[in-house]
Amino acid sequence: MYTGLRIKVTVKQEFRQIINEINNEETYFSEYVEQFSFLDKFAKTRRSDLIPTGTSAYMPTGWLTGEYPNEQATDGFDRNIDMNTGLWIFQCCLKNYDNEIDIFLTDVLANIIESSEHIEKKSEGDNNSIFYKYINGEIVSVN
Repeated sequence: MYTGLRIKVTVKQEFRQIINEINNEETYFSEYVEQFSFLDKFAKTRRSDLIPTGTSAYMPTGWLTGEYPNEQATDGFDRNIDMNTGLWIFQCCLKNYDNEIDIFLTDVLANIIESSEHIEKKSEGDNNSIFYKYINGEIVSVN
């Protein structure tokens, strides 16, 4: 089973260059563990390298338009980071067997952002998404 993740957040200034490199598939979170220990648990998961660049082939219905291999993200979720504002947007999909997404949200995202506009997780087969907000330094479910 695949799980989709959609994100629109503002990254703290000190992490924008790192996120830009990860977004462009030039590097991975695992390469920054020595510098940022909060990445350790996430980097040890099998599929950590698929966030934010995981396949779009198994995205939930409505998250993509068009036909393979020319699908486009809907609702403005094309992968991007604005280096001036820090707005980081992406959607990805991966098998979440080791709770990679939950670990990403609590251990990584909570440490590198200053605000959230949209955080959504939807597992294949589930009817509804789970939505989160960044509140007082933590990622919390708002469902």
